[in-house]
Amino acid sequence: MNGTITNQFGRAYTGQGEKNIYTDLIKEARKVYFIKSPPTFKLSDLFRQVGYHYVKRGYDIEWFYDPLHSDIIEATYVKGNRTLFIQASHPVSFEPKYYGSSHHVVSFYEAYNQENLRNHGEFLREKTLHSEQWLAKAFKRLAQAKTIHDEWEVPYINGMNWGGFDAQAEALFNETFTTLKFNKVPQRTHRIIGSLTTEGAKDYFVSLSKDIKKRIFIKGYPGSGKSTLMKRFAEKAESVGLNTQWGWCGLDSNSIDYVWLPELQTILFDSTSPHEYVPERLGDEVYDVKKFRELNEADQLIVDGIIPLYKEEILQATEYLQVYATDDETIRETLDTCINTYKWQEIEDYLFQEIDNSYIH
Repeated sequence: MNGTITNQFGRAYTGQGEKNIYTDLIKEARKVYFIKSPPTFKLSDLFRQVGYHYVKRGYDIEWFYDPLHSDIIEATYVKGNRTLFIQASHPVSFEPKYYGSSHHVVSFYEAYNQENLRNHGEFLREKTLHSEQWLAKAFKRLAQAKTIHDEWEVPYINGMNWGGFDAQAEALFNETFTTLKFNKVPQRTHRIIGSLTTEGAKDYFVSLSKDIKKRIFIKGYPGSGKSTLMKRFAEKAESVGLNTQWGWCGLDSNSIDYVWLPELQTILFDSTSPHEYVPERLGDEVYDVKKFRELNEADQLIVDGIIPLYKEEILQATEYLQVYATDDETIRETLDTCINTYKWQEIEDYLFQEIDNSYIH
């Protein structure tokens, strides 16, 4: 029987800069292969091959996608044996900590023709500097979008019925946890379910939750306590010994969009724009916090004025990311012309030999 594949993001472009959960994923893994190379699209094909290699042997895997390029995989995580294969040079650099034991480096640098690299060197330098300017512009717009979103929350926060909100939360906690107590130390993992991409906001909720039995869709306005509720829910779960997975927000790096309890097969999810979903199968339910705040006419006018400003900042950030992605694509494609394909294949073969040896040991 084949294993399953879940799609995720490992990075997100947020109002506080780029957020990634790869450091947490490296800590979660028992074994890590740090795959080193210049910027390239070829590693994505390698991560795909590695994924299928394990899936055909019955392992469940996760693929972590690049938010800039929709089909490009940055890492493959094998959940059954907690083995991580990660692109460790670009766009984020990671170094092994336990070199020689659970951390391994596989370098593709020697597969590049040095003369060809020198011939393209000045062009690549200029293109890289140009691309970084557009990324900086995108982050500036995202920071402004985050500020506007904070202003959007104020009218809702000020008039919330927090007493009703807390009472409903307590009922949810009692229903979920009252009779549970596990004599173990809970494990907390981290993921990113969505990000702003060159195609706008995108998420992988469907992939993540496809096999989860109970899905609780939170419906609420900005500032209505959704992220706080989920953090409290997760902390309560951990207090009784349950493992949790925290899914971090793609705009605000301090907020979360979901909490998953694997042992209860339950996920609590912020099902509001830009990742709005509705119940569609047995086990789905709505958790409504909209009822705890009704805007008056004056507050509604404030909100109506804020929304288009927020959308404009997101649109501008998306356009800047598109330019950055175009430059990044040119850089990778240029570098890929410098690859000695025979040497590259030798290194790939070495990696798969290491994988096969790991089954023996």
